[in-house]
Formats: sequence, C-alpha cells, structure tokens
Amino acid sequence: MPSAERSSEGPSRRALWVLACLVLLVHALLLLGVTNPLQVHTAAAPQTPVVQVRVVPAAPVVRPAPRPVVPRAAPAPAVPPVSIPESPEQSPAEPDGVAEAQTPLAQASEASSTAVAESLSASAPASVPAVEAGTTLPLISLGALPPSRVLSYQLTGMDKGLTYHASGELRWQHNDTAYELTLSVRAFLIGSRQWRSVGQIDATGLAPRRFSDSWRHERAAHFDREQQRVVFSSNSTPAPLQPGAQDQVSLYVQLAAAMAGEPERFTPGTRLQVQTATVRDAVPWSLVLQDTERMTLDGQSLQVSRWVCQPRNQYEARVEFWAAAEQSWLPVRIRITQASGSYIDLLWRGTEPLPALPVGTDTTGRHRAS
Repeated sequence: MPSAERSSEGPSRRALWVLACLVLLVHALLLLGVTNPLQVHTAAAPQTPVVQVRVVPAAPVVRPAPRPVVPRAAPAPAVPPVSIPESPEQSPAEPDGVAEAQTPLAQASEASSTAVAESLSASAPASVPAVEAGTTLPLISLGALPPSRVLSYQLTGMDKGLTYHASGELRWQHNDTAYELTLSVRAFLIGSRQWRSVGQIDATGLAPRRFSDSWRHERAAHFDREQQRVVFSSNSTPAPLQPGAQDQVSLYVQLAAAMAGEPERFTPGTRLQVQTATVRDAVPWSLVLQDTERMTLDGQSLQVSRWVCQPRNQYEARVEFWAAAEQSWLPVRIRITQASGSYIDLLWRGTEPLPALPVGTDTTGRHRAS
C-alpha cells in the first residue's frame, strides 16, 4: 500500500533541514564563545574613593594687653578774644533801588533816577571849550514850548544777559499856565510803568508840583514852593528847592524849550547843571552836549544832538538822550545803561498831535484830560 511505504522510508526532507540548521547554529555559538545569549552585561558601579579628613585645631586668640589709663590733664583756662578795632574805611553802600532793579521795568526806573553826574570832562569834546558846569537853563518863553503831542517808542533792553522788547510813549500836554507829562513803558506779561510830572508854566518854563513813579505801588516827590523844599513820600529827608529845579521827565521838555528858544547857545561842549528830583532825592544833574550826528529812525534821517549824564560813582547809571529839531527838540532816543551792563534803549517810531490841556486841570494830576 502506498501509505505504508511512505512511513517506512524514515523522516521527511523538511525535518532533516530543520535538524541540520540547529546543528549549525550550535556550532556557531560554540565558536563565538557565547555561553548565555540572554544575559545583559551592565558596567560595574565605580567605587567611591575614601577621603581622609584631618582636623586642624584653631590657633588660640591672643587678646591685646589693656592700655594703661592716662589721667586727663586739666583744661587750660580760656583765653578771652582779642577785640580788633574796625577800620575807619567802610565799603561803599549800594545805592537805593538795587534790589528793585531785578525786573526789566524796575531797571528803567532805577537807571533814570540814579543817573546823576558831577564830572563830565571825559565826555566833553576836548577841542571845544565847555561852558562852566554851574550854568543853569535860561528863561524860557511860552512860544518855545513844544506843541502838545505823544511820541511813541520801541524799547529794547538787556538784563542779566537776556534781551527783551517793549513799547513806550512820551505824552505831553499843556496850556498857557499848566502842563501834564507822562513817560510810560509797557511789556507783555509784565504790565506797565509810568513816570508822571504835573505842574505850572511860568517865566522859567516848567515848574513841577508833583512827580510820581507808578510800579507795583506809587511813590512821589512834592515840590513845596511855599516852603522852598522837595518832600518825598518815602520819608526821605526833604531837599532844599533850587531855582529852575525839574524832575527826571520834565527835564526832557525843559531842555527842548531851551534849545528851541536859543539854539545858538547850545553848541557841542555846553554844560548845564540842573537840580533834578526823583522819588528819593533832588540833586544837581550835570549834563554835557555832545557833537551832532545823523540817525535814521522810523525811516527818516534826522540830525540829532546828544546829551549825556555821567554817573557820579560806580553804582549809578549812565543816561543819554538824543534830541531832534524835527520833533521840537524832544528826545527821539533815550538810552539808560546800568553799571552792570544792563540797559534799556527807546527809539522813536512816530508822533501824533494832541489837543491842548483843558484850562482848569488840577495840577496835582488827579484829573487827566482825555
């Protein structure tokens, strides 16, 4: 039978192939020296080295020996201070108004009120013989007074290195017997300041009755002609009233009238001495007339005469003003220079006529004409 014959032949070829492969695998393992193929070899953990620590005992602390106590010596008796006599020479005191001159408008007032001169030899031309310093203003006729008008100015100033600008005007009104005169300065964000003079007109020209300075508050000088003195609202010592005395703004018009009345008298080198009142004092101002010069203002070429007031000491200001015949000898420029170098400079920029001062106007200035 066929099935019996196949079983008697022995194992199949497939079984023989499997057996042969196993034999070859065993021989290969023996040749490679692998005894246990399933074992995982791990690196041995490193041994921790033994560190020997040697304890060194700290050095003993050596305390310094106590300092011997030295008995304190008894204090020496106090020596009384030696009094040194003061030197009879004292430093000159600053003039009044130095603290007030911290603002530009205050500077204008203090410069004007302290511009008094005694020695003007350095300003007078050497080639022209000057009239004696004691010469006073001549008598002034009514017709020589400038007509009523208002002069406008452009102001440029410098204070503590800063330049500023403002506007100003000189308002002049009069009739046959009385006058009003105001010099005012206005600056943006600062306000205005004015110097005002009121009084009568007589054979000597202007005869001031009251001069005032309005800035923050008003201060004034009163010309008491009955008692022949000048009295100040600041309680300064009254000053004797001299003939022909003026205040610091009426002086401009008085000089203008004098130059219009006798122009031949006012040659370069002419010197005048006029008692001039401020709100603090009334002392002689010495003025000297310089050479004529030409100046262009408001587009016009003008021939002008320059007056100079030199300061009396190192603290006072230098005052200069230029007068032109075309403006009835009223000032077309006013410059005031402080000892510190600060200055204000007013330049004329136009003129407008004004009506005459109404008759009966109060010469104390309480009534102001429109």
